[in-house]
Amino acid sequence: MTRPLTAHEIASGLSELSRQLDELVSEIGEAERDAVNKREDYTLAFSKAFLSADGAMDIRRHTATEETHEARLAAELAEQHVRGLRRRIDSVRTRIDVGRSLGAAVRAEVGLGGAGAP
Repeated sequence: MTRPLTAHEIASGLSELSRQLDELVSEIGEAERDAVNKREDYTLAFSKAFLSADGAMDIRRHTATEETHEARLAAELAEQHVRGLRRRIDSVRTRIDVGRSLGAAVRAEVGLGGAGAP
């Protein structure tokens, strides 16, 4: 059986989670900027490839799609990275909420224990 956490351990854990949240918020800002840049790089590359391709409209579109596959994939992966960071941020926020609840429970328990003392 595990021993109950102390108020200090809970506070330390919350402090660490807060630091992680700050880092993730900073990282998601950079990731969002990267995703926007990669999406726009792809859009521009597709337009250039489409305009330089020969043939009917469908052939030009498919040629441009083929020629810009790597740029499109980079943009999709960058957007997926942003979604992953959002999930991690949500997870850390949930862990912070759990830590706060634990802290409140420990404070309540200490308060109850101290109420009957002489």
